[in-house]
Parts: sequence; C-alpha cells; structure tokens
Amino acid sequence: MRTTAVGSAIRAASLGLAFALIFAWLTPAESGELPKIQATLASVNGPEFITARAEMLFAKKVREKTNGGLSINVVLAGALGGMKETLEAIADGNLQFSQATNSSLGALYGGTLLFDLPFLFRDNDHMRRVVRGPIGQQVYAELEKRTGIKMLMAGMADGPRSVYNNRRPVRVVADLKGMKLRVPEALVTIDTFKALGAITTPMAYPEVYMAAKQGVIDGAETPLSALLDIRAPEVAKYYSLTKHNDTPVGVGVNAKWFGGLPKAYQDAIMEAGNEARLWHDSEFETICAAALAEAKRMGMQVNDIADIEEFRKAVEPVYAKYADRVGGRKLIQAVIDTK
Repeated sequence: MRTTAVGSAIRAASLGLAFALIFAWLTPAESGELPKIQATLASVNGPEFITARAEMLFAKKVREKTNGGLSINVVLAGALGGMKETLEAIADGNLQFSQATNSSLGALYGGTLLFDLPFLFRDNDHMRRVVRGPIGQQVYAELEKRTGIKMLMAGMADGPRSVYNNRRPVRVVADLKGMKLRVPEALVTIDTFKALGAITTPMAYPEVYMAAKQGVIDGAETPLSALLDIRAPEVAKYYSLTKHNDTPVGVGVNAKWFGGLPKAYQDAIMEAGNEARLWHDSEFETICAAALAEAKRMGMQVNDIADIEEFRKAVEPVYAKYADRVGGRKLIQAVIDTK
C-alpha cells in the first residue's frame, strides 16, 4: 500500500499503543526465587520464514533454560511495524527485542553500513567469519555504546540478495535503468541501486507485496530465503541473481534491560541465541535451494548476470561515499582479505 503522512501517523500511534500494552512486566521474587519476566520480540517475517523460525526457536530455548521464568513473545509479520520502527523502539527503551538486519541498523549507527557495501562478501561463509570475528565484534560494540542496542545471534545469513521484477530479466547494468524497485530503508542499498540506474522506492517489508501487486513498484530485491515469504512469484516474472549484497541479520536487545536481568537469565539468552543461530546456519542453504526450486515451479524465470565486474565498477561511487563513514578503506580491505 502507499505510505501517506496520515497512514504513517496512524501506524505510529498504533505502534506506541501496542508497545504500551505488551511492555515487559516483572513479578517480584518470592522466597529468593528468580522473578517471572515477560518480554516481546518483534519480527517482520511470517512464521514459515527461516529467520522467524530461528527467533521462535530462540524464545523456546530461553523459556526452557529458565524453567519458564523468562518468556519471550515473538510477534510476527510486521505486526508491530517495520524494522526501522522496532529498532528505534529498542533504542528508546520501549521494546526488549527486535529482528535486526544490518541495513536497518545503519540508520542508527553508520558504522554498521560497512557490512552493507555492495559485492563486499564472497559468500555467506565469508560474511559469517567477518561479522562473528574481531571486525564484527568491534562494529557491534560501538553500536551498543552509541545506541543501547546489544546484538545477539549476529551473522545469520540474509543473502545473497538479488533482484526480482515484472519487466525484464537483469543481465547487465543497463537492464536496471528506470526500473522502479523497492529497497529497504537503508542508505547504502538506496545509493547502490541509484548507482545502478534504478528508481529506488524505500519501503517497509510488510508493504512490499501489495505495492508490487498494485504496480506501485516494478519489483524489489530480496534473498532467496525470503522469496516465498514475500510472495514474489505471485507478482513478478523474473528473478535475476545479481547477488549484490550478503547483509547479515541478527536480534537486537535493549542493552540496559538485558543488563538488569538476573545473570542466570542473561546466560540463558546468550546460550539460546547461539543454539538458534547454529540451527539457522545448518538449514539456510537447504531452504534457499528449496525456495529457488519452488519459485521456478511457480513460473518464475531465473537468470545469472553477465559480468559481475561491470556491476562492481558501477557501484564504485558508493564505496567512495561511505568509506570514511564505515571506518576507512583499510577496514574495508580487512573485510575483503578475511579468509
């Protein structure tokens, strides 16, 4: 649907009410027992999507590890708003947990934009090594310091991302010229597609399907893992494997709220997050392959791009614009050189 000022105001008001109604409550400890705590995790994806399944597994494991003491309600399908809104709510102390794609974090702390640079990672394994290694730890420590958002389950794959549309297959950069594409509300992605000649339409994830169905946009960019969740085969004929971005996804938690929990609950959250992330790692490629096969079965035409170097050259201005903001060329090269 189209986003209007009135619509945005209504959504913002509804979001504030929802947060007020479901904000965590704490039962005072009795006889030295740990308190019972309820919290909320906001997710933009539906229940069948792998990231949402990892989030639900995380919540289940936390409940088990705390013997029901800490209960996390996972609210799916963007019911609490887009990721930009829910991450801002965490930073403001009005929500405990939210799904956190790297691109959405960039609006709050520019250093995370490092992982959004186009064609940066060779593959998902490269991304995981960088994001879970010293570079990622450095970036997310600064994110927490500046925004109050602590990252959990960091480095889950949300890519590579590619372009789907209803006009033509994308094989060369010129094929993107004038194509109206939804992109996440993410600075680097917006500039990437502007550099490639597309007309960018930033939009929250829950709004994309109707916008494509109604012809407001020609298409969008999405990872294989989300191709069916976003119902792309229903509204687009072509899926072109541009693989322009391997952005990571994780879960953000309000650091102050987390720090105020009993240590046993903090440990349970960290352990559950690691276990859910391992599950996500083990299932991701299989789910992507199945999604691609199903998209083809539904009639979607899938193609590779002709020459990745042509695309790399076209986005060089994006690197020039963001290099200083993400830590400099030396840090970018350190990412590229990570084995």
